Amino acid sequence: MEPEILHEQEGLKIKRNPKNGFVVATLHYTADPAKRSQKWIDTVRQGMTTSKFEREYEISYTAQFGERVFPEMLEKRELIVVSDFDAEGPVWAGFDYGARNPSSFHVYTWENGCFYAIWELYKPCKSIPEFALELKSCPYYGRLKYIAADPSLWGKRTHNAFGEPESVANLLIKEGILKLIPGSTDETAWLGIIRKHWEQDDPSFKICNGCRNLIREFEGATFQDYASDKLSANANFKEAVRDKDNHALDDNKYFFNSQPTVHKGFKNKKAENPINKWYGWGGQPRKHGNLGEGTPHTFTGQGNPYNPAREKEFDDHQLGWRVKKSGPSKSKADTY
Repeated sequence: MEPEILHEQEGLKIKRNPKNGFVVATLHYTADPAKRSQKWIDTVRQGMTTSKFEREYEISYTAQFGERVFPEMLEKRELIVVSDFDAEGPVWAGFDYGARNPSSFHVYTWENGCFYAIWELYKPCKSIPEFALELKSCPYYGRLKYIAADPSLWGKRTHNAFGEPESVANLLIKEGILKLIPGSTDETAWLGIIRKHWEQDDPSFKICNGCRNLIREFEGATFQDYASDKLSANANFKEAVRDKDNHALDDNKYFFNSQPTVHKGFKNKKAENPINKWYGWGGQPRKHGNLGEGTPHTFTGQGNPYNPAREKEFDDHQLGWRVKKSGPSKSKADTY
C-alpha cells in the first residue's frame, strides 16, 4: 500500500505509513523561501563535495560516499558506451585475479584512432584449470599481444598439487596462459591516461555494451572518503580510488599502464592525432620497459617465458613453445 499523503507543499511533505500508522514529515531546505535561490545554494556548497551536499541538503539516500572518479561516464555516456563489434586491429588484455572476489579479464583493441574494450570474463577463479579454459575460449585469445596482469600473481601466494609454494602466474602458465606480463599498479598515471582519453569531444577510449561490469565499475567509482565530517574538515581530500568493486578497473589500469604499442599499419595516419604523442607512436615501434614492480626484466623474468622478440616462435594454440629447426627451445616454459 502507498503511504497516505496528509500534507504537501514546497519543501515539506507529511505522510502516514499504512502498515504501522506512523506519521513522517520530510522537511527540505526549500521550505524556506530565503533558501530557494542559486546564490544561497552556491554559498552553502563551498568546500563540500557533490555527494556530501546531496546527502545533507538534498536528502538523497542513494548519494554515494566519496566524489565520483569518472564524472565523464555520466556526462558522455552515450559517446563512451558503444555497440559491440568484431575487432580487426591489434588486441591486448588486462587481467585482475580473484578467487573469492571476481577475476576480471578484458580484451582491448585499437581501431580508427580509438581504444575499445570489446570482451569480458568476470567471475571468481574457483579452479585455475577451468578458468584457463574459459580464457582460451575467448575468440580473441590467439591474437593477443600480451596479457597485462596483477604483479602480485608472481608472488608465491598459493600451493601446487604437491603442496609446494607456487605463484598463481606459474599455475596459469602450466595451463597454457603464456602471454602474461606484470602490469603496473600506478593509479595516478592510470587516472591521468583515462582523463586524457575522455577529455576530448569524441572520447578516444570506448567500452562496448558487452563489457557491462567494466561499465558498471567506471560509473560507480568514487574516491575514498573520510569516516566522519570531523576528519574531513581537518585533512585534505584523499586522492585514492575506493578499494571496492574495482576489479575491472584494476585490469583496465594494468592494460593502459603497460603502454601498448601498435603496428604502423594500424596507426592513425593523421600526424596531429594526440594519441600518437601520448604513447610515443611513430617511427620505429618502441620496446617495452619494466612494467612490473620489482621485476628487473618484464618479459624475461622468472616464471614468465613470453618474450615479444621471439613472438614468431610462440604458439598460441598449443602448450609450450614451437620446436625450432635447430632443436627445442631452452625457455623456462620447458621446466613446467
